[in-house]
Amino acid sequence: MTASSLDVPPGPGFVATVAAATGIRHTPEGDLVQLLITHPGPRRADETTETVEHGMRRLATALRLGPGDQEPPVIGPRIVIRMGRVALDYGHDEYVMTIPPPSQDWLAVVAHGALVRVCLVTAPLALGAGGAEHDAHLRASLAAGQVMWGTTYARRRL
Repeated sequence: MTASSLDVPPGPGFVATVAAATGIRHTPEGDLVQLLITHPGPRRADETTETVEHGMRRLATALRLGPGDQEPPVIGPRIVIRMGRVALDYGHDEYVMTIPPPSQDWLAVVAHGALVRVCLVTAPLALGAGGAEHDAHLRASLAAGQVMWGTTYARRRL
């Protein structure tokens, strides 16, 4: 697959198979609002681990995410909140990525202008993975260069 194929955002069929989780990490410096994006791995007949990872890299490129071992770039206002529902504008001309309903705390903090750290892991992670498995997977993926991230925020209505 060529580098130029990374320049085209994935279509809604692929994005519908992506998993997203929201959270707030409380630190002494303040709250860190997070959006984790993963993929459970090949589930359809035409998918392989390689095609899933390529799709995730296309998604990371469309979002303008940077390498997880560097300072995360600011990627602009990508969070869309409408009537309590959340979506991520991933750069497709017609579609956005729907985010599962976040907690009311997450929604309120983001709606009031908090920055959101988007963390995308290109290596597949099973849907049933628990917290310890998520942590181990994230650490291994970071060491392997399979974590991309950036900082976004909610769009303001005019």
